[in-house]
Amino acid sequence: MEHDTFGGAILAWVKSAKAFLKVQAGTGDNLLEEDIREGFTDYCLWSTFRPESIDTDGELDMECLDSGMVLFRENCTPGEALESSYRQAFDKDDIAVLMEE
Repeated sequence: MEHDTFGGAILAWVKSAKAFLKVQAGTGDNLLEEDIREGFTDYCLWSTFRPESIDTDGELDMECLDSGMVLFRENCTPGEALESSYRQAFDKDDIAVLMEE
């Protein structure tokens, strides 16, 4: 079975942090020559956001808490992108990917 290459975006609610984790596939623009020399071929970008308040009748304003980039030596799957971004964003290993399409 062939793994799908991550090419979109994932939005996950991290209950313990009361924040959203957004993971987005890299386009290739952020790979430095040094990264390529070290064997990296793919990456994803992540950001964490916290809702300022939840108002179901209005807009959902978000505060950006942090962001980063995870490098991969081969094309990553959506699950790998989510797991690696979660570890980097929250410095924890307690993620479980329940479903991957």
